[in-house]
Amino acid sequence: MRVLAVAAHPDDLEQLCGGTLARFAAEGHEVTMCHVSRGDRGSYVNTMEEIAAIRFAEAGRAAAVIGATHVTMGVSDGEVNAADPAQRTQAVEIVRRARPDLLLTHHPHDYMPDHVETGRLFEEASFIATLPLYETAAPHHPVVPAVYYMDTLASVNFVPTEYVDVSSVIQVKLDALAEHCSQVEWLRDHDGVDVIEQTRTLTAARGYQCGVAYAEGFLPSLRWLRPRTVRMLP
Repeated sequence: MRVLAVAAHPDDLEQLCGGTLARFAAEGHEVTMCHVSRGDRGSYVNTMEEIAAIRFAEAGRAAAVIGATHVTMGVSDGEVNAADPAQRTQAVEIVRRARPDLLLTHHPHDYMPDHVETGRLFEEASFIATLPLYETAAPHHPVVPAVYYMDTLASVNFVPTEYVDVSSVIQVKLDALAEHCSQVEWLRDHDGVDVIEQTRTLTAARGYQCGVAYAEGFLPSLRWLRPRTVRMLP
């Protein structure tokens, strides 16, 4: 199976579905990790170009830990816009190159605009990507992929209906997240959060809900053409 996971910023995927992606990769599925923004406005000490380059390199190393391919759209923080035709075309091209059977992305009610816009952008783009006369460099994708929404940041206002046991890959998830050194530092300084320990705790809480040590939670999109009769998650 081909899996495309899309989040707003470098490190979002590792926090919210890194264990699931690690399981997909370990089981032989093709995994593409995409972050839409450059993470270029989250620093007290670097310029936008400097921190963007740092975060891009960190995201590449994190994807390698998981066993995934890494791509980015390169939009600046705070500027993700699902209604922007240029961003839509770029997202369609990413979908067509990844050719996913399954798309993982942000829930429509996550905590900040870049997350909400990213989820909307790629759920819409994954349909538009199937239209033969919507022209991009890559040919149209013949499948309208299933869409699953990842947990929200800090699991706020999110009640999963499906869980993935990530107990066997929890260290892979945390090791991938730890590659985002600049973001770990930024979240500590800006929000007072140890994101690695927060992620461990929240993953353990989801595990407690479904009777395993560590788990990640998801909700399927029930829009027409998205539901499936078989389980899509590991």
